[in-house]
Amino acid sequence: MLKSRLQLRFPDAKSAHLTEAIAAGLGFATHAALRSRMGNGSLPVMELPPFNVVDFLERLTALGYDPRSSFLRPVAADLVQPVPSFVDLQASLRVWAATLKSVKSDQIDWGRYLHQQCASVFADTHDLGAPEQSSMGNAAHRWYAGADHSACLPGWGAMVDSHFFRFHPGCSDLYFFRPLPLANGGFVEYTSAVIAMPSKASNTTDGLDSAETMAGIFGWTCTSLPGWSWDSSSDSTLLLYRPSISHSERLRHWEGSFQRWLLENQRQLLKGAGASRRKVIEELISSPHVPVHVRSFEDFLSSYLREDQPPTRSKRPESFDGISQRLFEMWLAAMSR
Repeated sequence: MLKSRLQLRFPDAKSAHLTEAIAAGLGFATHAALRSRMGNGSLPVMELPPFNVVDFLERLTALGYDPRSSFLRPVAADLVQPVPSFVDLQASLRVWAATLKSVKSDQIDWGRYLHQQCASVFADTHDLGAPEQSSMGNAAHRWYAGADHSACLPGWGAMVDSHFFRFHPGCSDLYFFRPLPLANGGFVEYTSAVIAMPSKASNTTDGLDSAETMAGIFGWTCTSLPGWSWDSSSDSTLLLYRPSISHSERLRHWEGSFQRWLLENQRQLLKGAGASRRKVIEELISSPHVPVHVRSFEDFLSSYLREDQPPTRSKRPESFDGISQRLFEMWLAAMSR
């Protein structure tokens, strides 16, 4: 199952090379060493060590492949350079930075306005959704960037810190959101894109490569668009991160999904719930990594419960998996009516 999943993600890798890289991800020097341990019965399949996605990628690279090539997403030629209206905004920002940025007056609001306009034009041009606002507005819930289960790699959970990850540590991110409907006419929001504009020490080849790899591990793609940066630093670039799955496909999965059911029925589910059940429901609703495409508890177990184990995992009740399974069964029963 692990090899089949990775073959889909890296179709150009030879079978023998993929098995060697998988062995590295499981902590073995060679595939032969892995087979030897499993063959003598000292390491049952169910007791394989956690998959280390970084070691897997490093071995694949050493075997002559460029895993990051599948983590990148090019844009149409006419979108590589900014549209004229955006060029005008960049020029206005340069004037503001050179003459008004240090002025302690309401002119500072002009700079903020220009940044907001850049984000809006960028979002419209690249069809990203709406730039993040200071409040959620009428949204019932908002999820920041989560694993895209259509393309994420095994072992991504080890890269998560308390249900949150950053593509490019060291520089500020700007998030874009799209709505997902609820039965009561309301909506929730998920992160449909993220941009970072690294400059100076953050804008290095190693830093950019690391950001691309991080995006790919979580199933996102990275596009470098230096001409679109509106950071005041002259050496800045712009990195656009997007999930691999399209918004239309996400909407299709969202319809009748487990997480949507939890959101729409949370009041009834929490009514009279004990502390353990309450913690489970609250996590499953708040986590951006809960897969919306799964329709069996076995898939949910492998893609989320066994994967997403951040440092806060120790705070989960011991009955977390069992309560999750019961909720999953309740959802399946509700969907079959």
